[in-house]
Amino acid sequence: MSPRLVRVAGALVVLLVIVGVAAAVGRSLYPADFSTRVDPLRERAMAALDRRDPFLAERPGEVARVDARFGAHLRMTLLHVIPGGLFLLFAPVQFSGRLRRRHPEVHRWSGRVLLPLVIASTLAGLYFGILIPYAGPGESIPITLFGGLLLFAVVRAYRAIRARQVALHREWVIRVFAIAIAISTVRLVSIPLDLGLTPTGFRPPELFIYSIWIGWLLTLGIAELWIRHTRPRVGAAAPLATAPR
Repeated sequence: MSPRLVRVAGALVVLLVIVGVAAAVGRSLYPADFSTRVDPLRERAMAALDRRDPFLAERPGEVARVDARFGAHLRMTLLHVIPGGLFLLFAPVQFSGRLRRRHPEVHRWSGRVLLPLVIASTLAGLYFGILIPYAGPGESIPITLFGGLLLFAVVRAYRAIRARQVALHREWVIRVFAIAIAISTVRLVSIPLDLGLTPTGFRPPELFIYSIWIGWLLTLGIAELWIRHTRPRVGAAAPLATAPR
């Protein structure tokens, strides 16, 4: 694996973590009006790029609708964003080969903490995406698909390490992290989609659905390529097993 490619991948992960954690902190502090507070930044970007929003008069109502479902379900909101933010912040440490070699117990115990965090966050996310979706069935379908895939990946990762299948465990953990961090990709993808397509007549719910599909498929696709490029060659020495005791 090229060192330059590794650095680029690391920088992208750091960017996505920052975006995800910042969003989690913002929604934790302002559960009922976080989107309303940050929306002026979007207005400034539109103005700077000389883009016109044909639905500008409806914009406050749309943003309020996004905020309302989080504000009305405070416990589920916090259950979603706090464990999710903690997972995104600390999960990258699990991929440190130095940590696994020098402090395998830390790696084991942090894994035991991180998996429940991502499960809790995912279940709360499914609550919002399935029961009270902002964009209707078009949101519920991908949220159900990718949320279910994340839970499936968690189970496969756990079963693999219990069986001391370290390489297989690593692959499923990468998929878990990719699905989780993809929410940050969704946020980044939504920016050019909004700036580029809103002036042509696309409404916010439509753009949100497109952002979900593009963000998750893009992140998962890159993760699968990474898994294939870093998969141990047949006959290569396997890393030290770190199965829970």
